[in-house]
Amino acid sequence: MQKELSRMRIELTSMLKNNRLLRSAVREVNRVDMVRASMIIRHTDHTLLPVEKILEGELPQEVTVQDYVFIENFSNLVKVGFSSMEMGNSLSKHLLVNGYRILSENENGYFRKSNPVVYAFNHVPPHAVDTESRLDDCMRRVYSRDAGDNVILKAMFVHNKIIDIWPFEDFNGELAIFALNIFLMENGLAPINMSLKRQEYLNMVTDCLKGIHQENFYDFLGEAVRDKMKGTLEACREYLRKQE
Repeated sequence: MQKELSRMRIELTSMLKNNRLLRSAVREVNRVDMVRASMIIRHTDHTLLPVEKILEGELPQEVTVQDYVFIENFSNLVKVGFSSMEMGNSLSKHLLVNGYRILSENENGYFRKSNPVVYAFNHVPPHAVDTESRLDDCMRRVYSRDAGDNVILKAMFVHNKIIDIWPFEDFNGELAIFALNIFLMENGLAPINMSLKRQEYLNMVTDCLKGIHQENFYDFLGEAVRDKMKGTLEACREYLRKQE
């Protein structure tokens, strides 16, 4: 799978390199997918939410004001993530803190001071005093030369460690998915929209936190990224053929 993804990454990078309109179109699709992915934390079947309409400024009757505000805020966070990558920055603790401030609408938001039990994942995170140091260690490890070149595995590691650490009072699941997708993108791969049921996702991540059946989440991520890359490449090829 790694070799296939590497070939697709090279082809996609080449197509987008000198075509501003194509880059913009792909970026918009990625933005929608990243917003939709985040909603798996909040909804049983997030794939049915009219995310595109909301991002266009509509407020469908079936969408709560709270969800509408969250989607707007998360979209803003995605734009910040894109800008950060364009400046050559990598995923970092500071980007996650900024993300928490955007989602919580609290410009002074920082790491949690409480010690919660995370019932959704049947998990007890580390003590609050350890959250920042553990997040620092997570970032050091994933960008270490010893971490290898398996982008899917490292993206999964980042996601699961953020869930494990639970660094903020709220929005940790959404930020974990944001981090996963940003890490994929900064390594030349396409972000995914988490097209599975919420309970399936919760079960897989819960198992990972227990140290069991981690291959299930890894296989899901690998297939999802490959499918997204294939779809993106096909759309880009069709666009370029029409321009000839």
